[in-house]
Amino acid sequence: MFIRRRKHSVPELNTTSTADISFMLLILFLVASSLGMDKALHRKLPPADDTQKEKTEQLVERSKMMELQLVGGGGLLCDGDTLPVGLLRERVRDFVLRVGDAHVISLTADRDARYEAYFEVQNEIMAAYRTARNQLARGRFGFDFALCSADQQQVIRRLCPLHIAETYMEDSPQ
Repeated sequence: MFIRRRKHSVPELNTTSTADISFMLLILFLVASSLGMDKALHRKLPPADDTQKEKTEQLVERSKMMELQLVGGGGLLCDGDTLPVGLLRERVRDFVLRVGDAHVISLTADRDARYEAYFEVQNEIMAAYRTARNQLARGRFGFDFALCSADQQQVIRRLCPLHIAETYMEDSPQ
């Protein structure tokens, strides 16, 4: 007597929707994940053309220039004197209002300076400009710079232009 063996078939899984589910999960994780936000500064770059560059270079009187130096240890020097970053806003605002539109703020950063310290100094400088422009707008038009019309904002920008010169210290030869 022969015993007949049954053939057992393995049931198949229905995988037609697996790709759709994977795609949906990928989209969910991309949307829900937090991506690191890069910090950026809005600056007008110098002209690339050398003939234009020669026209823009001008000599600045020492009394109309504030020198800020960001050193490697996180310290800040203002015209050669140590200055806490918390006092920078007031010092820059007073300087800009005192000198007027002919001022220049020279910021020199050491190669070893912390990136966060650089942005901290930049934020304080921009806050000083906002404060100075608000003060000028209130004195001239009676309300803050942001509430001024486009023409009024142009007048304030001419009185208090953004003049920042940035340089980096080169490594000293050893």
